[in-house]
Amino acid sequence: MLVRLSRVALLGALLFGLALQPASAQIKISGSTPEDGAELDGPVRTVRVWFDQAPVVAESTLELSGPGNRARIEGIHTMGENDLMGRVTGPMPNGEWTMSWTAVGPDGETQTGSVSFSVDRNR
Repeated sequence: MLVRLSRVALLGALLFGLALQPASAQIKISGSTPEDGAELDGPVRTVRVWFDQAPVVAESTLELSGPGNRARIEGIHTMGENDLMGRVTGPMPNGEWTMSWTAVGPDGETQTGSVSFSVDRNR
């Protein structure tokens, strides 16, 4: 009986200790420029994605894909607002564009996603 009580007490202590551990919160997007679904009348020269917590910039990425795949995002950095930002170089012709992001949170968890927008200079 004493052995059984000791096991129950040990199990209870372990479960209590696990409950006190901070939960791993995965990083989530909270906004972007351009916004998802935006219809733009010209190319963008900077892009920015905001998250609910600060991403690890050195391990995170921003990439563009679209007509011709010649536009690139360079100089990825943060403005200190739980964000990733970069300048767009190269031609950005009319068409559908996707900005893909990979964000590494402070806990090391990696999340990916994308923002789609269109460019049409004839708007």
